Amino acid sequence: MSDALRFRPEVVADLEQASRWYDERTAGLGVEFLQESRAAFDRISQQPEQMAADEAEIRFLRLRRFPYVVHYRIEGKVVVVFAIMFGGRDPSTWRDRM
Repeated sequence: MSDALRFRPEVVADLEQASRWYDERTAGLGVEFLQESRAAFDRISQQPEQMAADEAEIRFLRLRRFPYVVHYRIEGKVVVVFAIMFGGRDPSTWRDRM
């Protein structure tokens, strides 16, 4: 199964901000973060139902190398990605994106 991914506009800002933060610490690390994020998006696209859903049908996938979590929901044949954020961040910061 390969579902289409749709990204909320804020996801682009999430990715840019995190990538910039990592690059400020170590040159090239931001690119590695983006590559890891892309791998997570591919995994979600291929098997969106693999992750358990909470009571609001939101699913979460942690990146393997970075402490970030992708938040998404399956809506028919489309997977809507709401956020990719630092795992220790308050979830209320992205919940209003739904």
